[in-house]
Amino acid sequence: MEVPTARRVRNAAAGLILAVTLIAGTTPAQASERPIDITGYSVSSLTVADSNCRNVTVKASSKVKSDYDDAYAIIDVTRNGGVVHSLWFENRKVSDRATICPSWDGLGAYKVGPADVSASYSYWDSYYQSTWTEYVDYTDRTSKTFYVRGKTKSSLTAKRSGSKVALTAKAQVYSPEKYRYGQYNAKKAKFQVKSGNSWKTLKTVNLKKGTAKLTVKQSKKKSYRLSIPTASWATATNSKSVSK
Repeated sequence: MEVPTARRVRNAAAGLILAVTLIAGTTPAQASERPIDITGYSVSSLTVADSNCRNVTVKASSKVKSDYDDAYAIIDVTRNGGVVHSLWFENRKVSDRATICPSWDGLGAYKVGPADVSASYSYWDSYYQSTWTEYVDYTDRTSKTFYVRGKTKSSLTAKRSGSKVALTAKAQVYSPEKYRYGQYNAKKAKFQVKSGNSWKTLKTVNLKKGTAKLTVKQSKKKSYRLSIPTASWATATNSKSVSK
């Protein structure tokens, strides 16, 4: 007699197939629809100052149900919706390495997840007096965002004319696709002056063609710097201070 059980087996990219495991008499009467849930990912953001590809370690943790037997997941690493790498995870807490090539894939936000999961669970069939293993395929929506940022450099020059000080700031960010540093039109950059032990913002600007200028009226000699905040695709930087 044909046993009316659902047997869906998902072939992995590596050609692996989940094995059937029959464990008699220890599983609950009703099996879980999602035997394993991914609860989170651990991955670090990157700063790049060259155009080489990197291997980024991604770790996942999960919760499993009591009727869980086995599971694997294929998890895409994406940027702007495009797949840059696929990870292979098995069972509970596991890790894999994603290859990120900023010169091809670009700088900015990357996302790990969601995951396509194939899992198996066992249950006791009292009618047939046997333990059966079934398979389910589902999508786990857990995700994690990390960033690949270009290293930034900034400089500040100052020229005094009487009681006025002319400040000129420049900034560059490493562009992996160009294999060199290029002009960085940083947003919300701050011209700052040293006041006691801290820095006071004189003006917040957006750089154009990698440059910004500011003239301040100050008869006394002061120290100045440019401070650029972190962006999704570029690191933060403070220029060396100059005194005029």
